[in-house]
Amino acid sequence: MAFVKSYFFIFLLLSFFTGNSFAATPETGWVSNFNHPPVKVNLQLTGQTDPQLHTVNALLNVSLEGDWKTYWRSPGEGGVAPTFEWTSKSTNIKAVDWSWPAPKRYPVLGVETVGYKGQIHFPIKLTLEDSQKVSHLQGVMTLASCTTICVLTDYDIDLSFDPAFLHTNDDVAFAYAQAVSSVPILVTQEAIKEQKNSANITGLETYWNQLEQQIVVQLSHKIDWQSPDLFIDSHEPKLLDVFFSKPKISVADKKLTAVFDVSSWGGEVDLTNADINITVVDANTAVEIVSTLGNQAVDTSGASLASIFLIALLGGLILNIMPCVLPVLGMKLSSVLGVDRSQRSQIRKQFLASSVGILSSFWLLAAFLGLLKLSGEALGWGIQFQNPYFIAVMVVITALFTANMLGLFEIQLPSSMQTWLATKGGHSYFGHYLQGMFATLLATPCSAPFLGTAVAFALGASMWQLFAVFTALGLGMALPWLLIAIFPSIALLLPKPGKWMGSVKLIFGLLILATCLWLVSLLDSFIGGFYTVLVALVILLLFALLILKKHGVRVLTIVFSSLLLVAAVIFIVGSLTSKYWASPLHDDIVWQPLNTQIIQQQVKQGNVVFVDVTADWCVTCKANKVGVILQDPVYSALQEGGVIAMKGDWTVRSNSVTAYLQSFGRYGVPFNIVYGPGAPKGIELSTILNSDDVITALEKAKGQ
Repeated sequence: MAFVKSYFFIFLLLSFFTGNSFAATPETGWVSNFNHPPVKVNLQLTGQTDPQLHTVNALLNVSLEGDWKTYWRSPGEGGVAPTFEWTSKSTNIKAVDWSWPAPKRYPVLGVETVGYKGQIHFPIKLTLEDSQKVSHLQGVMTLASCTTICVLTDYDIDLSFDPAFLHTNDDVAFAYAQAVSSVPILVTQEAIKEQKNSANITGLETYWNQLEQQIVVQLSHKIDWQSPDLFIDSHEPKLLDVFFSKPKISVADKKLTAVFDVSSWGGEVDLTNADINITVVDANTAVEIVSTLGNQAVDTSGASLASIFLIALLGGLILNIMPCVLPVLGMKLSSVLGVDRSQRSQIRKQFLASSVGILSSFWLLAAFLGLLKLSGEALGWGIQFQNPYFIAVMVVITALFTANMLGLFEIQLPSSMQTWLATKGGHSYFGHYLQGMFATLLATPCSAPFLGTAVAFALGASMWQLFAVFTALGLGMALPWLLIAIFPSIALLLPKPGKWMGSVKLIFGLLILATCLWLVSLLDSFIGGFYTVLVALVILLLFALLILKKHGVRVLTIVFSSLLLVAAVIFIVGSLTSKYWASPLHDDIVWQPLNTQIIQQQVKQGNVVFVDVTADWCVTCKANKVGVILQDPVYSALQEGGVIAMKGDWTVRSNSVTAYLQSFGRYGVPFNIVYGPGAPKGIELSTILNSDDVITALEKAKGQ
């Protein structure tokens, strides 16, 4: 018995001198809610205190079973951030400061949230009013947790402790240190500027793009980026209802550029001079930076601009083979036929003049779009065709060119100007310059491959980059013209002038007349079908009278016989190839108007949504519609149950359609995308559709 008493005395003595090894630190134990068993919380003190700052370190542990997740301080498009409210029954508690480990993204059915799964440890600092007094923390922690459903649960926190008698618990202190290491390091802009920070961040630029409603963040790192992600949030009141998308991230030479789309329930926002928190997470980096948004464009040049320049050259070159430009090429060809074979210099100057006309038009387009950009207007390739006055002017111009090609009249300049031009050499150069400008204007309703990428970059970049890309587009389109200017002997390979030239001019004149009538058809959306047909008939009647007066009945008969012959050929070819056009060209697909909210609703219900953003004036859109959408197997696939067809009509100005296009970095039509359970964010299709790609996208969107 004496031995037992001696042992017990030694044990008490050891306990007294080694208190931090054996003394238990206060904790709440695991707190759960019987209404929601999969989630539980536990608040532990580490025993570490700072008497000067009156702080006590604590660790908030959250345990989530299975696929349950909770949220970061800025939860993303859904969810609610955890909160802790202490009651008036708390004593000696001045503040509870909560630190947030680096979060992860969790996309569900097109909605992206930001938060945590599994076991999460939040470092907490309790600030006391008096570090020598007994303290009592009592409050309610509200935690949102979600899987396929979401639950908002309250947890009662009740913890009493005497800071004067706290002893460090090594296990809890170690867990606390690990939790602190998972919290992004706070780095100031000054430390970045002076390159004095442990995160090795060497440069930071932020920019608020009011027009595009985007935040651009650019970061430089001493070492290579691996798999970076960025998160934005803010404590400013005006940003509480603002949502920041997952950024589009590009990396070039250790420089990271991230573009965030910004949205709000209240509509458009202005974040100029707003303070934002930027959380950067990478393999070896976790940093938080507070930055003030400026409105000076961030330079996104470098390798990306060089590649975009080449893409623009290629896109401009392809425009030459689009049907929009074909009539103008015919005009150019017919003008060369009348040139003396020995006058290579004249051919060179004519094609140079047309090339300058093409470049001038692209520069004018860039200036026009730049002014719209500065004024805050919506931007897009071919938006001038949304204006009925522009279409009317183009109708008049094409009608005049048609009349000129048919020999109904010639544009006569004042005699003094003709003399001046003659003395300068080549009185027709101004006409060739206008042909180049005219070719560019007719090219704008066409969306060629590579063109959309170049235009999207240009309209989202700075002014000088806008002009640089449009210059590349102009050079690309002018390339064949410049080739003949450099090697005029190419043009001399054409047959020698003769009576056949009259037939060629007639053919090209009819092509331009067809273009004129197509432009008239675009007025249907503005003036209605009756007046559109009336205008077309008036133009045809006027041409008939002019041809009759100038050339007589014989030529008039030839012209209209040619028109009937072309119509007959089209009909015969269509009949012979009917097996390739198995489905009717009549559009009886039930198209719903574009609505992004309905898209998400349909996807949640397990349906597939095919979106076609189009315009009546878009030639490529018409080709996609006739050649793919209204042909089997795509036509039948869009008629199946569980497939919803949506159309965004950009024929006339539509801010909602423009915003939708720009959300994908697009500034022109056509644009097609497929949504579904297997592709909640959508599968973008190529500019020029083909049946295989559409069917593959539909099947993938279904989850097959």
